[in-house]
Amino acid sequence: MNEPINRRRFMAGAGAGVITASSYSRILGANDRIQLGIIGSGGRGQSLMNSFRKYPDICEFIAVCDVYEPNIRDALRFSRENAKTTMAYRELLANKDVVAIVNATPDHWHANVLLDSVAAGKDVYSEKPFSLSIEQGARMVKGVRATKQVVQVGMQRRSSEAVRSAKKLIDDGVLGEIVLARAQWYWNSKAVPAKMTLDGKLDWEQFQGPAKKHYPLDERRFFHWRTYSDYNGGHLTDQGTHLMDVIQWFGNDGKPPRSAVCQGQIHLNKNGDVPDTFSAVYEYPTFLATWTLTYSNSYEESWKIHIQGRKATMVIDDDGYRVYPEIWKRPIIPPPVIHEYKGGIPTEPHIKNFLDCIKSRQEPNAPVEVGHNAVTGPHLANMAYRQMRRVVLSEDGQTAKIG
Repeated sequence: MNEPINRRRFMAGAGAGVITASSYSRILGANDRIQLGIIGSGGRGQSLMNSFRKYPDICEFIAVCDVYEPNIRDALRFSRENAKTTMAYRELLANKDVVAIVNATPDHWHANVLLDSVAAGKDVYSEKPFSLSIEQGARMVKGVRATKQVVQVGMQRRSSEAVRSAKKLIDDGVLGEIVLARAQWYWNSKAVPAKMTLDGKLDWEQFQGPAKKHYPLDERRFFHWRTYSDYNGGHLTDQGTHLMDVIQWFGNDGKPPRSAVCQGQIHLNKNGDVPDTFSAVYEYPTFLATWTLTYSNSYEESWKIHIQGRKATMVIDDDGYRVYPEIWKRPIIPPPVIHEYKGGIPTEPHIKNFLDCIKSRQEPNAPVEVGHNAVTGPHLANMAYRQMRRVVLSEDGQTAKIG
């Protein structure tokens, strides 16, 4: 297994004291752009690069790393003309011109790349889900907080005007006491092809890296790694991180649930081992929440969150949010909308918040604790699915057990 590199090797002689806004301004220069490097320049990585590129006066990519050469080649259209390229991420981290890292690797690499990056003195925009397990996430939080680096977890709803506006309504008591929350995500996807072909050089061993088990080259495992639990928590953690974070941010001060149960099935990719249809139930101190997904039916396509309170119900989706009052005496169908916000969930405000925090050294909207808490519930649900039992979070939130 590849272990994160030792912090002392990077920081010796560099002065590992408190990094202030004034010291960063000296590093960057008053009008200099933030020099970025990306590790993991596949589809999601390139999408993030395109979003960062919306701020050309603030930042630029000067280094690109991926284990698959075609991903490097395709990503160069979003970088500076003479950007450095490599298939070895530690080589990129050794580049002293790189101030911040975008970590868009597959999930099983998130921890190593994040911890190695902050040890190298880099700020990090790290894609969700934060970790592969509750225990790993707790170690990651501790490791990041041992440094002074800015880390933003890629949970863009935390910077969305629609979601932040919705939270204010809930804080103001518009819904009353929250009793039930429902998250859903419905798509109709194609199955993974039986045979896939590489279009260039791939460092297969580097891709597998910290995975507990290594396999002979399998193109399907590379191109569709989300189908396999060796590399991620599947759709429970992938999409669940986004939606469950909103629910517990609104209803439980951002803290994870006490317990979870989950049932799931595989309808699409039988060669994999993560469910593509499931329903999980989370127990919070004062309400219940459900998280349901299928990738085999697109009715009510994409994602939606219902927050149901004693006074009203809020529905949040890509169009914004609507609030519907409880009609006590005579139901009105459809109920009237009493509050509404029209607007999607763009990534750019979340990126801008990260870039601003690099310069100000302030806490970003989705720091490591938020990332860790957001994926804790989905980790509980994954354990419940595997064990076919209720799983309970420990009092300190560091471990879980069958309950």
